[in-house]
Amino acid sequence: MTTRLAALLTARIFTLLLTLFACVGATQASPALGQLHYLTEEYKPYNFTGEDGKPSGLAIELLQLVWQKTDTPPQAISILPWARGYYLLTQKPNVVLFSTARTEARSPLFKWACPIGYAEIVLMSLASRDIRLTTLEEAQQYNIGAVRTDVGEQLLLNSGFDEQKIMTANRLSQALRMLTSGRVDLVSTNKTTMQDLIHTQQLDPALFKTSWVLSSEQFCFAFSHPVDDALVKEFQHGLTQVLASSAFQQLQAKYFPAP
Repeated sequence: MTTRLAALLTARIFTLLLTLFACVGATQASPALGQLHYLTEEYKPYNFTGEDGKPSGLAIELLQLVWQKTDTPPQAISILPWARGYYLLTQKPNVVLFSTARTEARSPLFKWACPIGYAEIVLMSLASRDIRLTTLEEAQQYNIGAVRTDVGEQLLLNSGFDEQKIMTANRLSQALRMLTSGRVDLVSTNKTTMQDLIHTQQLDPALFKTSWVLSSEQFCFAFSHPVDDALVKEFQHGLTQVLASSAFQQLQAKYFPAP
């Protein structure tokens, strides 16, 4: 074999290898993940509008890391009132809504990639009211605020509470104002998110207390039911990799710093 022929053959093999590697990279990319609509709400510290006007929070950055793992280009994230996002999740074929509590009632309605995190769902009251509950049934005598279609409302309805006694709000900040103004006696919500909101609004945490723990729930990415199973599995694989990484540990330290 001449030197020229050997060089030509080597060049062709090198070109073939580059092509093969490019094909492998293309199969790892996830254009379908880029065709989904990503929706969330104001739910600090998981997802919220940052000072720069852009979506921020633990779940936002976690999602961005999943996109990196799956070679998905950065996508738009819409922040909507929870009820609107939940409605679109049930009606549209290509929606991802987060951070969504995976309750027993919701589980069969959607497809899931988990977890984003875990949180207690509680009934919170003003400390000055000194509301003491020994059973959940005792809470039925009170007016309770909750974000519309949020896990806090759904857990109450699933427990047999009269919907007429549940006063719904579009956002948690509205529910908090209902509590401080005396329009409601209790608010059913994520304990961590409510505490963060109290801090953000520069209210004294000592003015509030947890009157009852409703449940401990896992927060996830919820996919519209028509989304292909293989696509959800691919997303879950990327999420699992991120959760096992040091990058996720840094996210946790950033948004849930040790006391």
